[in-house]
Amino acid sequence: MKLGSKEKKIAWVREIVSDEYGVILAACDMELLDKKLKFGEIEIYISKKFYGEKLVNKEELKFMLENADALNLVGEKVIKLAEDLGLISPEAKVFFEDSNGKKIPHAQMYRFMVT
Repeated sequence: MKLGSKEKKIAWVREIVSDEYGVILAACDMELLDKKLKFGEIEIYISKKFYGEKLVNKEELKFMLENADALNLVGEKVIKLAEDLGLISPEAKVFFEDSNGKKIPHAQMYRFMVT
């Protein structure tokens, strides 16, 4: 499938390119943008500034996940795709709660080069 196709958009993403860390991809499920999530006393804000560069469909997200050096992911859809690609272990997730008490997964991944 061609990138940028008319397939349904599912996630907000932002790519950050760093000389030191490579490509860092922040991605969240589309409906989570501008939400606050809590884990005990820790609160995170799923901001447009960090996650909201552009909306992507599943195929675009898959390509970006496979080519990133580091991932910061929030939401069931983006994390399920990363798990299906073998990038995230199910045991690596932590769960935040939204304002309704629904559990929302969060996970990070880093690729390390051994020389």
